[in-house]
Amino acid sequence: MPTVALLASFLEQGARRFVFEGRECGGHVGPLSSMVLWDRAVDELLEWLTRENRETAEDCHVLFAGGIHDARSAAMVAALASPLAARGVRVGVLVGTAYLFTREVVESGAIARGFQDEAIRCASTVLLESGDGHATRCAPTPYAEEFRDRRGELLEKRCAPEELKNELERMNLGRLRIAAKGIERTTRTITDGSAPLAPVTNEEQRARGLYMMGQVAALRDATCTLEELHREISTGSTERLRSLALPCEVRRASRTSTADAAIVGMACLLPGAPSLHAFWDNILKGADAIVEIPKEHWDYRLCFDPEGSAGTGKMRSRWGGFLEPTLFDPVRYGIPPRSIPSIEPAQLLALDRVAAALEDAGYRGQDGPRTKTSVIFGSPGATGVLSGRFALRSWLPFLGDKALAPVEPLLPDWSEDTLPGTIGNLVPGRIANRFDLGGLNFTVDAACASSLAALHVGARELASFSSDLVIVGATDMNQGAGAYLSFGALGALSPTGRCRSFDHRADGIVLSEGIAVVILKRLEDAERDGDRIYAVLRGSAGSSDGRMLGLTAPRVEGQVSALERAYTAAGVSSASVQLVEAHGTGTIAGDAAEIAALATVFDGAGAAKQSCAIGSVKSMIGHTRTTAGLAALIKSALALHHKVLPATLHVERPVFADFGRAAARRRERLRVRGHELPRRARRSACRASGAIARRRVPRVARRARGHEGSVRPGPARAARSGGAHRRE
Repeated sequence: MPTVALLASFLEQGARRFVFEGRECGGHVGPLSSMVLWDRAVDELLEWLTRENRETAEDCHVLFAGGIHDARSAAMVAALASPLAARGVRVGVLVGTAYLFTREVVESGAIARGFQDEAIRCASTVLLESGDGHATRCAPTPYAEEFRDRRGELLEKRCAPEELKNELERMNLGRLRIAAKGIERTTRTITDGSAPLAPVTNEEQRARGLYMMGQVAALRDATCTLEELHREISTGSTERLRSLALPCEVRRASRTSTADAAIVGMACLLPGAPSLHAFWDNILKGADAIVEIPKEHWDYRLCFDPEGSAGTGKMRSRWGGFLEPTLFDPVRYGIPPRSIPSIEPAQLLALDRVAAALEDAGYRGQDGPRTKTSVIFGSPGATGVLSGRFALRSWLPFLGDKALAPVEPLLPDWSEDTLPGTIGNLVPGRIANRFDLGGLNFTVDAACASSLAALHVGARELASFSSDLVIVGATDMNQGAGAYLSFGALGALSPTGRCRSFDHRADGIVLSEGIAVVILKRLEDAERDGDRIYAVLRGSAGSSDGRMLGLTAPRVEGQVSALERAYTAAGVSSASVQLVEAHGTGTIAGDAAEIAALATVFDGAGAAKQSCAIGSVKSMIGHTRTTAGLAALIKSALALHHKVLPATLHVERPVFADFGRAAARRRERLRVRGHELPRRARRSACRASGAIARRRVPRVARRARGHEGSVRPGPARAARSGGAHRRE
């Protein structure tokens, strides 16, 4: 079978036994080299078996021919044909030229010794072409030259192709017998009309014989026995394959320093905290930043009903965490002031916080590895308030002029800045553009775990050396009535406006807005450059809850999986963790599931009772949703940096009496003393049906580059984990 087209045709006609004969064979050969033909033929046969829906094909027999003569070539065929063998096809090899080198082939009289001598002398082979598709591979002997000369003469005479082929094939008749046996037919006839066979001299044999042999002849130069040849092709190929096989042992990937990502800069804009310093000050004071929905945002009274229930179009909560008015200088970032009304505030304030984070990291102006700096932001799936107003403007014309007239003056006008200014996934793009950064830029949407998912990806960017610096951030300023009504319909909002994380009095979440940014750098690079290191991210992991009764219901098993994977990735025991910054939304079901997951993991690691502080920044600022993970991360990093276990507000009757230690402290600071254990914290964030986790380990104090040579209090190595970005 010299071509795949013929194979397909014969399969359709019922043929089931084939020889795949490659161009390296001796004698008449086809157009395709062996490996090309074999590979295509195997694919064609497998496709046919699939089309025919045949589980087995024991009636199919296949022989591979063309260059098979030793352990290497036989092993190649075995590897190539293994998919056929797995389907039941009977597979074998057809060996020809290699037998010319066996002692038995001469001793038995199968060929004359002169033929074997020619095979041993052969350093290359030639093709004698009698016509299109008709070629014979042989040794380069005197007859081969005679054949080529005659072919040239016939071509000069412009013989017809058929006449040319017939003439040259007549020349070949009997030539193989002369070469292989040393005999030829004589001109005289005997009684039965046939011509008798007569021997030729050795000189005539070599001069007139056609020594058909494959390209293998050029690879062999010594004789062997049949047993030696068979053993090399059969058991030798098996041993060769076994020696090349990869070990089956599953090994854990070893951790290296390149897997550790250092936090070298931070910035935030959170409820009651216009800066990083203000945020830490509020943590120390135990400040509660939750307020009534400001009138300048929207009039909550139009949607508020303290007795309202789900499905009424009313909400029971009038509380939230809101950003203070912030001055923004568009000229500093090359933005025309006239464009501001068409750009979501989140895009503008993200620019400002990135600038602050870079400055906090010691980068000013054009400093830093800009060409390999990436920007990855957690971004809410919902549209912003400005986008909602443009959506309203687009629908009003369909309601008629009467509906449009009263509200049109209150709505923004369309402009060339509207589209880029209202697309959430352009936040990192605008940052990369304004700061002239050449790395990746994109958003990650994993609901309330978006910022930790962005952190997860950012750390991997550094570990793979695809980026040298990663700006990880998150924005969520969707504090419109739609958000309140949606969460209210779930019955998830706290009517009291107090996020009581892990307290028996917990009655729901408090919605908030916020922006947070951290600057990540490979730990070894940060140490080399003398950067201040707040904390070190050592491992992250995620999980999905799988099929559950409800999409938003928390599942303990899913969170346990995320935690265990995170601690394994970080290479530390959960028993050594001293601070857990949890998701802690203030919902009874969610908090209970999180505590149960933590207890399962910590108890399994042999952690001492009340050996770990548990808390949630949401008790201070509410649930910033997309930004929640980074807000908690910044709190944890500052706590480790300043060696303080921060308080969690509004906890009087903790739900974890036997598990936590410091989570219920109000306005109480506890300095970590002693170094029998590394200072470690874990951070969690959850979304409907998912989880992601990270961890931090201590690091010694470092001189902060770009900070007037001052030495900052040491972040000591930190470890950080986080639960949560869990998806179905």
